[in-house]
Amino acid sequence: MTTSGLAFILVVNALIGYGILQGRREALDAGERATRDLARMLESQTLRTAFAVDLLLRDLSFALDTYPDGARRDSPPIRDHLRERRDSFAELADLVVVGSDGFALNHSAEAPLPTVALSDRAYFTGPRDGAGQGLFIGAAISSRVRTGTRVIPFSRRWIGNDGGFRGVLVAMVDPTRLAAPLESRDIDRKGSVALALADGTILLERPRDHREPGRLTDWPAVWHALAEHDEATLRDTVPDLGRAPGSGTDSLVSVRRVQGYPFVIVATLPVDAALAEWRRDTGAWAAIGIVMTIAIALLTAFVVRQHARREEDQARLARASRRIRGILDSMLDAVVTFDGAGRIVTLNRAAEMMFGVAECRMIGQPVEALIPGARDGASDRDLIALRRDGHAFPVGFTVSDLRLGAGPGTAAGAPPRDEPRIHVGVIRDMTRRKQQEAELIASKTQAELANRAKSEFLANMSHELRTPLNAIIGFAEVLDSEFFGAMNDRQKSCVTDIHDSGRHLLDIVNAVLDMSKLDSGRFTLCEEAVEAHEAVGQCLMMVRDRAAAAGVAIDNGVMGAAATLWVDRRAFKQVILNLLSNAVKFTPGGGRITIAAATEGNGDFVLTVADTGIGIPPEFIADLFEPFRQAENAANRRYEGTGLGLSISKNFVDLHGGTLTCRSVPGTGTAMTVRLPADRVVEGPSAMGGPCSPADLSPVSAGGSP
Repeated sequence: MTTSGLAFILVVNALIGYGILQGRREALDAGERATRDLARMLESQTLRTAFAVDLLLRDLSFALDTYPDGARRDSPPIRDHLRERRDSFAELADLVVVGSDGFALNHSAEAPLPTVALSDRAYFTGPRDGAGQGLFIGAAISSRVRTGTRVIPFSRRWIGNDGGFRGVLVAMVDPTRLAAPLESRDIDRKGSVALALADGTILLERPRDHREPGRLTDWPAVWHALAEHDEATLRDTVPDLGRAPGSGTDSLVSVRRVQGYPFVIVATLPVDAALAEWRRDTGAWAAIGIVMTIAIALLTAFVVRQHARREEDQARLARASRRIRGILDSMLDAVVTFDGAGRIVTLNRAAEMMFGVAECRMIGQPVEALIPGARDGASDRDLIALRRDGHAFPVGFTVSDLRLGAGPGTAAGAPPRDEPRIHVGVIRDMTRRKQQEAELIASKTQAELANRAKSEFLANMSHELRTPLNAIIGFAEVLDSEFFGAMNDRQKSCVTDIHDSGRHLLDIVNAVLDMSKLDSGRFTLCEEAVEAHEAVGQCLMMVRDRAAAAGVAIDNGVMGAAATLWVDRRAFKQVILNLLSNAVKFTPGGGRITIAAATEGNGDFVLTVADTGIGIPPEFIADLFEPFRQAENAANRRYEGTGLGLSISKNFVDLHGGTLTCRSVPGTGTAMTVRLPADRVVEGPSAMGGPCSPADLSPVSAGGSP
């Protein structure tokens, strides 16, 4: 009892500790979600503003081209139109029309037009010198209209009906109005948010006194995250330019790139703020843990003392009880004793519970009232018993004679002549075991049906998927050939991505189809005479570009003198292609792949693909040819793939009566060997020439062993 009390104290405190740690993780997760939500809010507001400004400048360009005096300087109708459009757009501080000479033609401000040239302004030179006609966004500048405020210039090239450059249309956006929806998020107390250009220039900071870097390039962690991802959440120290280097606030940081516009958004939340409520809860839980520990300790001491007293009382009662009856009643199995005539003598407590009848009501009754056929046949067998309510259930029934001490004139173990013969029957309820046996049989049948249905489903669905995938690939190739008209670089890139993705998915579907056919036994070999060197050469053409891009050299030692094989052409090429693809995938730049073949003395054909790649861990070799198994199973693994290539290759080789084996040393390389029996070789020399023979392709150095 003392040990149980101590264990309970440990469990309670462990649960409280786990809850505290889990609460900390949840608080940090909630903080990360808060920073992401804050960044998304500013992103949404920025996207709406940028899109609205872009549409406004497009409409303004059309209006200026339509009005007769659209290009006239200081035109009252144009100025009124600009003011009307400015007043309808809350985020706008001013609208300016700049002529091709760099001087302002009209603006929406109440002040007179500026007389200085604006040709040196970035919002003018950017659209003027840029090749495109899109929206140009510059760094924040001081407003000449609203003294003491800063605005973000959004400008667009003004193109006349003749295609000539007529000037620049500029919309000055008030960043304070841009960040208005964020004021309700209490960022002044908890965190901060910043809007910057793609080059790192800060456009907007909230709160205003938050001392973040002047440029995002001064914040290495954020800048590196943006270089690798369009959005990321990380934990880092926010640099403080007003303090010593390395100082700052440990914060949760969410960064996002605004799609379609050159904006970057950074939202931060101090870790202390995220964990403030958790710290308060931790103090409360710690106090609860202390109180519960004291209470459990006191309760354990009381229970131990009471338990000691109860043990003493039970010991006195046990000595006064009948020993044999105590043994019978302590048995878990039901025990019934009956005489030679089959009349019940005693029932133990387990028998009363099993049959639902009291012992006093069954004494003198025939044992067949409980178990029909109890006195027939062997002494150890399975029978059907009947409960008091008439319910039948299976039981195991074992009968033995009651052995008493030998008396005068009796044999050892036999009952005295003046006492009736007594039999002891031990009864065990077999309902659960029978149910388990039935469930196992049903589960086995269901698993077999499910596996067969899975294989048939994969085969049927793979056939159905290949038709639209081939159409997608074909249409992508037609678009890439520019048959329907020229495309820009971005469109061609998208078409290339569609084609590559469709081809990759088609390869996966083909692999799944082959695997399902192999599993269901529906794959049929279409055998013909195949030149080994031609099949290898065709497969090398498929992987040569990928190997060149990865910086991997390939040595082909399978020359024209290679053997002619009686195999399924597609299956044989698929095996070679899978081995070459794996070798290219797992061989780093500067490595080498060697493929060679030979006909051994017993007539077997052997083809080996060896590489100097990363090798295979010894613990994974046993599962190497299992489907959907990969050495790296994490979601962020370095090498893509479905894990079907080697499994399919192994099955193809087995169908041909051959073997596929692997020798590998981690960090040194891997050699995959395909061996086909002599009856698969139509003709060919006993050994092929080449830079090395299959025996030399072991990835182990001369001093090691595979």
